[in-house]
Amino acid sequence: MTRDFTPHDPLIDDLVADLRPVRPRHWTRDALVIAALVIVEIPLLIALRGMRPDMPAAMGDMAFWWKAAALAIFAGLSATALLVSLDPAVTNGPRLARLWRALGVVVPVALGLGWLIDATTHAPSLAERLDWRQGVDCLISIFLLSLPMIAALVALMRRGAPTRPEQTAMAAGLAAAGSGAFVFGFHCSHDDPLYVAVWYGGAVLGVALLSRWLLPRLVRW
Repeated sequence: MTRDFTPHDPLIDDLVADLRPVRPRHWTRDALVIAALVIVEIPLLIALRGMRPDMPAAMGDMAFWWKAAALAIFAGLSATALLVSLDPAVTNGPRLARLWRALGVVVPVALGLGWLIDATTHAPSLAERLDWRQGVDCLISIFLLSLPMIAALVALMRRGAPTRPEQTAMAAGLAAAGSGAFVFGFHCSHDDPLYVAVWYGGAVLGVALLSRWLLPRLVRW
C-alpha cells in the first residue's frame, strides 16, 4: 500500500520539525580566528622560552627570512585550503585544486631556494648542522604549538560540510603544524636549510599525517 502525501502531511511536518537553516560560512571571521591564534602564540612562546638571542643579527641573514617566509606562506596556503574544503559548494572545484597545486609548488621551490642559500655558506659538519638534541626539542615544540591551532580548526571543521574528510583533516594538520613551526622560529636560532628541512619538515609531516588519521574519527559530520 502506498501513502499519499499532501502539502500539510503530519509525517512531513514531523521530519522537518527539527531542521535548522545552515549558517553561511564567514570566511573573514574564520581567517581572523586563525591569524589571532598565531599572534597570541608568539608572545606566549617568547614569555615562556624567550626570544632567540641572536634575533638582531639573524634579521640581517637571508636564511632567517627564507625560513620565516616559507613557513608563513605554507601555513597560509594550508589554512586557506582547509577553509575552502569546508564549503561543499567548492570542495571539488578548481579553486581547491589550485590551492593544493600551489602547496605542491611551494615546498620544492622553498627547498630549492634553501639549497641555494646553503651553497653560499661555509657549512660545518653534518652532525653540527643537524644538532639532534635541538632537533628533538624542535619536533616536540612544534607538535605542542600545533595543538591549540588543531583545537580551533576542529571547531571550524564541526561547522563545515566537507565532502573529503581525510583531505580536510590533512589540510588542518598542515595548517596547524605550519603555523606552529612559524611561531617556534621566533625562539629557535637554527636557520640552516638542512636543519629546517629535516626537523621542521619532519614535525609538519608528522602532525599532518596524525591529523589525517585522527581528525575524521573525532569530527563527525
